[in-house]
Amino acid sequence: MRIILTLIIFVKIYAQPLDLSEDWITNDDFIFSNELEEEISNNISNLSNILGLVVIHNNEIVSENYYNGSSEEDIYNIWSVTKSYISTLIGQAYDIELISSPDVSISNFFPNSNINQLEMITLHNLLTMSSGYTDSYWYPNWFEQSIDNLLSMPYYDPGVFYYNNSACHLNSHILYEISGLTPIEFANIHLFPYLGIESPIWYSGSSGINDGSASLNLNLRDMVKLGQLFNQNGISGNTQVISTEWVSVATTRHLETGYNEIPGYGYLWWIPEMEGTYLAYGYGGQFIAVIPEYDLVVGSHSTDYGPVDVNYHAINLLEIIYSTLVPMFQKADINNDDLVNILDIVTMINFILGLDTPTNLQFFSSDINSDEIINVMDIIQLVQISLNT
Repeated sequence: MRIILTLIIFVKIYAQPLDLSEDWITNDDFIFSNELEEEISNNISNLSNILGLVVIHNNEIVSENYYNGSSEEDIYNIWSVTKSYISTLIGQAYDIELISSPDVSISNFFPNSNINQLEMITLHNLLTMSSGYTDSYWYPNWFEQSIDNLLSMPYYDPGVFYYNNSACHLNSHILYEISGLTPIEFANIHLFPYLGIESPIWYSGSSGINDGSASLNLNLRDMVKLGQLFNQNGISGNTQVISTEWVSVATTRHLETGYNEIPGYGYLWWIPEMEGTYLAYGYGGQFIAVIPEYDLVVGSHSTDYGPVDVNYHAINLLEIIYSTLVPMFQKADINNDDLVNILDIVTMINFILGLDTPTNLQFFSSDINSDEIINVMDIIQLVQISLNT
């Protein structure tokens, strides 16, 4: 019992939120490193469109690879991953009470407009792609349009999911109206410093307002920090950068998308079929996949021009991430509670001491060190996984 209590205390002390303003720590001794790299080599390294893949587990990089001429320093347009950044900035504006509620009508943000339909559209609608707007008039130059043009787009009743870049860009205008700052100016105060992101390129259009749907340019290490921030419940180091309330509501499944691969949508975050996970998805295969149950974040950069059809590549890559890479981190889930933590260690200790006989198949298939014996060495490996040492 003393050993178990010591482990519990040590795990809690060790697992402090990472200060994301600092450089990533790389763990070269990750317990499943060889198996992970083999899967990545077999399934991802040969993809023609892939540029980079990073895997973060327990706050540390456990795998990082670059392909097709890319490198750690290379910066790319992250396309619609930008939307998840905009959602975060809107959440921060809510946290500091510049916004009273996501359910407020957007007419409150544009009081000088005489467009009646604004009363029917809420900020919640804009954040969930259910505003009722269609964007056929301005695509693909939505961020170059005036606010009057955007507000006057063709409109239907709100409430149904319709992926719309033009309508999403209205979030940038709302941020500007309530704060007097463009998205990049707001982020340079409230978000980027806590993620260690310095002077990023972010294209802007009408009135100098940054594109709210795409066009933020980041390297892969910087891009995935947003996912790690959310995985840490909005905390970077000792600072609550975004409230846990917003992290929760933004990653909750609010609408059905109609897409089999990613059936749910939150506040500009996609909600995949795997329960409890969420995803930032940019054109061509720019991904931040967050799997909180396994303290896991997977990020990718891909080309946005081919040679393989970019949409096919993106769906294929997403399938590999969720069906091949994520299950590797489930091996140590001894008690089948979808978590890898101290309770798995307790379960194994109880079994080895003869205090309990688990009946689930996952336990008996979880020979952690693959020596065909379940003994104290597996406990040691479980502790190493929990502590990521």
